[in-house]
Amino acid sequence: MQDNKAALLVGICDDEEHIHRTVEDMLSLYAESNQIRLHIVHYDSAKQLLEKKDELDLLLLDIEMPEMDGIEAGRKLRAWNMEYKIIMLTAREDRYREAFKIGAFRFVPKPIDRTELYRAMDDVREHLVAMGQVTVFRDGVAYQIAQRDILYVEADRSATLIFTERFEFRSERSLTGWRKVLDERVFFQCHKSFLVNMSKIEKIEGNVIRLMNGNKVAVSRRLRNPLLQAYMTFDTSWR
Repeated sequence: MQDNKAALLVGICDDEEHIHRTVEDMLSLYAESNQIRLHIVHYDSAKQLLEKKDELDLLLLDIEMPEMDGIEAGRKLRAWNMEYKIIMLTAREDRYREAFKIGAFRFVPKPIDRTELYRAMDDVREHLVAMGQVTVFRDGVAYQIAQRDILYVEADRSATLIFTERFEFRSERSLTGWRKVLDERVFFQCHKSFLVNMSKIEKIEGNVIRLMNGNKVAVSRRLRNPLLQAYMTFDTSWR
């Protein structure tokens, strides 16, 4: 159960204008038939893509482009720890092996095949996690934030504190209530007082979780092994 459905942020990077038009038309029909919201961002070169550094959920990336191809662009994105899914658009099957090395999620052949594109979109949606938004409060003002931006949730008596990279929010929802709302594939209750976003974990050291931003969260002794198992499942299935 989620407070709101977030729009799926989709980037299209290709040097051919007709590809942008074709893919956007196909995605609009896909969104309508699946009752989802898409927000599409266009890039006409790998250079433009890298300069903007947009936070996307999904990137449809052409392999063959002038100046810098999609493989090189994908390699740079991964070096910057950009976590979004990449679907390669290509007529070059001989370059699939290179694309796998940059973590390409799926391939769609050119000319663009509607069935293949929709199948790839289905796979992406199945693997995207923590997409929903939730309502939290700061200084008495309500905010909508994406689940994926939450680092951890901490019990504060009958209420809770919600921590993101930049802000601390509050909610009257209990920790048990948050467990029912947040994506169970991503969030794990590692302690009676903490729910942690496993995508934000850098390292688990003994009974302490070190998050990517340097924060630390406690792990109860009895939940350490279940956490390690859940984290392994998340890392192999959903990251």
